[in-house]
Amino acid sequence: MKTVTNYLKQTGYLRRPLKNEWFHSNSYEALNQEKEISAEKTLPIGIKSSWVTLGQGTGGMIENQQKLFLTSKNTLDAWPPGTPEDGDYTNYGEVIIYQTFSNENWQDFNRLSFNVWVDCQGLPNPHLIVGLKNDGEIKIPDIYNREGYHVVNLKDQHQQRVFLDFPDLPRDAITELRFSTLINGQDKVTGETLYYEISDIRLENVAQASSSKGWIPTINEIIYGHQGYQAEHKKTAWLAETNVQSFSLHVAETDEVIFSSEIKSLESSIGYFSILDFSEVKTAGTYYLQVDNVQTAPFKIDSAWNLWLDSIWTSLNFIFCQRCGCLVPDRHSSCHEDVTATHQGKQISFNGGWHDAGDLSQQLVQTAEVTLSLFELAAKVKNHDHPLYLRLLEEAEWGYDFILKTRFGDGYRATSAGLTRWTNGRIGDMDDVVARVHNTAYENFLLAGIEAKIALYLDDDNRLKKHAVSVAIADFNFALSVFKEAGFQTTPIFWEHTYSTSKSSYLATMIWASTAIYGLTKEESYQVNSVKWMTELLACQETEGLELFSGKLLKGFFYRDETHQVIQHFNHQAREHLYAQAFEGIMQAFPSHLDYPLWLAAATRYGQYFTYLQEFTAPYPMLASGLYFSSEPEDTTSFEVQHLLVGEEAKMEYLEQLKQGIEVASGVYVKRFPVWFSFRGNNAMVLSTGKSVALMGNLLQDSTLKELGVKQLDWLVGANPFNQSLVYGIGQNYAQQYAVLPGEMVGEIPVGIQTFGNEDTPYWPQLNNATYKEIWTGNAGKWLALICEIF
Repeated sequence: MKTVTNYLKQTGYLRRPLKNEWFHSNSYEALNQEKEISAEKTLPIGIKSSWVTLGQGTGGMIENQQKLFLTSKNTLDAWPPGTPEDGDYTNYGEVIIYQTFSNENWQDFNRLSFNVWVDCQGLPNPHLIVGLKNDGEIKIPDIYNREGYHVVNLKDQHQQRVFLDFPDLPRDAITELRFSTLINGQDKVTGETLYYEISDIRLENVAQASSSKGWIPTINEIIYGHQGYQAEHKKTAWLAETNVQSFSLHVAETDEVIFSSEIKSLESSIGYFSILDFSEVKTAGTYYLQVDNVQTAPFKIDSAWNLWLDSIWTSLNFIFCQRCGCLVPDRHSSCHEDVTATHQGKQISFNGGWHDAGDLSQQLVQTAEVTLSLFELAAKVKNHDHPLYLRLLEEAEWGYDFILKTRFGDGYRATSAGLTRWTNGRIGDMDDVVARVHNTAYENFLLAGIEAKIALYLDDDNRLKKHAVSVAIADFNFALSVFKEAGFQTTPIFWEHTYSTSKSSYLATMIWASTAIYGLTKEESYQVNSVKWMTELLACQETEGLELFSGKLLKGFFYRDETHQVIQHFNHQAREHLYAQAFEGIMQAFPSHLDYPLWLAAATRYGQYFTYLQEFTAPYPMLASGLYFSSEPEDTTSFEVQHLLVGEEAKMEYLEQLKQGIEVASGVYVKRFPVWFSFRGNNAMVLSTGKSVALMGNLLQDSTLKELGVKQLDWLVGANPFNQSLVYGIGQNYAQQYAVLPGEMVGEIPVGIQTFGNEDTPYWPQLNNATYKEIWTGNAGKWLALICEIF
């Protein structure tokens, strides 16, 4: 098996990035490129007049070669029409070439392919966007302009054959095919122009097309955890219902059968499956499963450390590659020196930390949460792997430096900036970006907690420790001062990643921060606040029991506030783990308090809620999103902060999406995936919930809960209906992701698997677009945070 540790010396232990080509052979693009084509049709380039060019560059047809071309300067003199005058979250537009069709039916084909030549003079990530429009029963693009677009990450100075599988994309009345590219500016070593040539466009039918929608796996595919299984855990794999009676487990090196057993049947709420259970095998080794003539790739049975070590290094690689304001070798120059934040005449350069996503935007909270995960994991591995400890600590200190840099020292902080472009680093010209500055209680409570926990993780002789204590106390006091005046108000603009914070998650944050600082100071005021706020938080929990159709009383989940009108759930950003951290913080800080039995009972109820949710997605490890009331849209205030960039139609679609779930009580539904609209993808929810459940397992000494939490990792590395790893470089079959500006990075994790329209079944097309496939640095932090609970 190819392992990341084989390459670490070549990177100087990640002082240079892991190379994508070391891992390409296991990618979706490599594994599916050579599939047998049963039918094909060439789409002739035609004549020059059949193609129309739009946008800020130029395009056209090279008639004597039957090729299309697109070209533009990388930096222009003005922002595109209709964009903000100050350039907030704006690039220079795009250059587009397209051809129209008269409702062509492409349903006999499930793939589009073409050649593309790239000459982009050092652009960090040359990319080409393929767009399809369908005017049939289901319109493409959708109303959120997400479906129907595929962004191909390319290699400069190369010609490549590109394919796009679209087995589940509506294509009964195709009206347009377009090619385009975004004009995203220049870093220090990018040339002035971009240029693409496109040729040999074909429609193809692939006989063994991969599934992209639904719970049932593709025929002849075994679903399993690509990274392997912990020796002491339950070990299962599954496939679509089969008539084969038995399976076998083989030693990878020798093909020796070391275990065989009967295949069991499972009927669950999502379908019929055939289950392979090999839990009794506990011997460490590398194995593969076989059912008739179908085999898995090799995987490990081993200790948690040996299973997940590679993924720690790949996540660290991704985070390193996303550094802002720093030269990342072979990736980009030092960047965004001309992103500035100003407060009372003081100005800082708002670069540092890590880019938030594939659009290069910067979010203080995301960087801070990733920083904490790095410090926490460094403390966990310190006595186990010293080189890894030092590298985690180095990256964590880079993030902490940004946290300090963004403090103005009076409660105000530089919090975020909308970028989606490279800038030239020279302050005073049009490509500069102005960062947002706020003094909100919530951010300061959250940052105070992070700073306090960092201080707890640092060695006493680390020069940062004493300072971390002082800023944690100062930021907590700034938060408390604003909170006394403003109460539970959150950030004033939806671009901030804390915009949807509820009263209950706000309280959980305050408890967590207060108990962390108590751990440093032992001052009684923090105990008084923590106990008071925990009483208020428990008023937001379901304690009496919601009566279900089954007669069961369901308890333990949290509402957004004490009115119990709207249940707490997440649909994009996810901080479910804050509730578990609040329980952990107060129960460990004050184990002799008179209210401890109340806290223990509430924590136990909370854990039991998650064991209830797991039945709705069996045999998959992914926990269902949670409970929803049909009346939720009536609470306009909460609805509008939870669902961004939507219109009135969202309230009707909310009910349509609920009905795709399971009604468990009158007007109460379990949704496997969130109710969501423009922003889709559930990895943050999976990882944050996994952290919460595993943490509760450790706190309550409940091994079943801990294993359930850890199993959420498996969903991301193959134990999903598409047999795809969602972590580039780990496992098998990982596809290109929406890394549109920085480019593909080993270890990158996208926003996550989505649903199609109003359905409640997984949808994971090859189509590569925001938000579902956009790389998200915060998810790498959540990945590491969950791994912390394993050791």
